[in-house]
Formats: sequence, structure tokens, C-alpha cells
Amino acid sequence: MLQEQEYVGLLIGAARRSIKQAVLRAARPLQLTPPQFWFLNAARELPRASLGDLARRQRMDPPTASRIAEGLAQRGLLKVEPDPRDRRVVRAALTPAGVRLAQRIAPIASGVRAAVVQGMSAREQEMLRAALRKVVRNLDEFAADDGPAAAGGDV
Repeated sequence: MLQEQEYVGLLIGAARRSIKQAVLRAARPLQLTPPQFWFLNAARELPRASLGDLARRQRMDPPTASRIAEGLAQRGLLKVEPDPRDRRVVRAALTPAGVRLAQRIAPIASGVRAAVVQGMSAREQEMLRAALRKVVRNLDEFAADDGPAAAGGDV
């Protein structure tokens, strides 16, 4: 017998898959993966940001951000250079081709973001953000405490 209330983790997973599919449909013709799509958009929104800032903005770990940046740099869409004032910091800048592509994806990214919250009031959106941040913190703490490994199945 199915429970009437869906598990929060399943709903979060379903929402994530829906967002990913929407972006995939738009990004595939541009020969971008969803992470590359969002990374380019973030680089457009935060010009000359450090890779660390872009990783935090995208909520990804630094090695993943570095791999994505390297792939985009190999395609001539992004320049990755050490910061002249702090050689420990690596900065990412869109190339002219990257700017053109980022300008094409900007309205798509905006549309996806709007679709996610369509029909929600500003208050509902903020409550959802707060609840999702709490979920992330809870899971970070769970992982840090070496919680028991999930046996799979429902979340």
C-alpha cells in the first residue's frame, strides 16, 4: 500500500531531474552538458570570478568546477588564468565565443529559473529556499557524522 505523503527526498530528486531534463533539451543542441550550461551562465553573471567562487555559486566541489572549466577552456569558451595579485587564485573569463554562447543561454537559464517557481509567491519562494538550505545542512551534518549508509530505496 502506498503512503499518502511522498518522501521529501523523492520530491527533491524528481524536481532535480525535471530541471536537468529541461536544461538538457536546450543545452544538447549547443553541445553542452547541463553542468557546463550552468557554469557558463554563472561565468556570465560573475565576470572574472575565481573558480572557487563559481564552484560555490554552483554548489559543486572545486575539482568538479576545475574539470568543467578545463573542458570549456579546451573548447575556446573560457580562459582560466592565475590571478595576478594572488597566484593561489585561478580566475575564469569568457572568451568572445564564450560570451556569444553565454548570451544565447541567458534567456534559457532565466526561463528555467522562472519555471521552477512559477505560481509561487515571493514568501513561498523564500520559505522553499530556507527549507532546502536546511535539507542541505542536515545531509552535510549526517555525512560528517558518518551516519549509517543508506540501504537504498526511498528517501
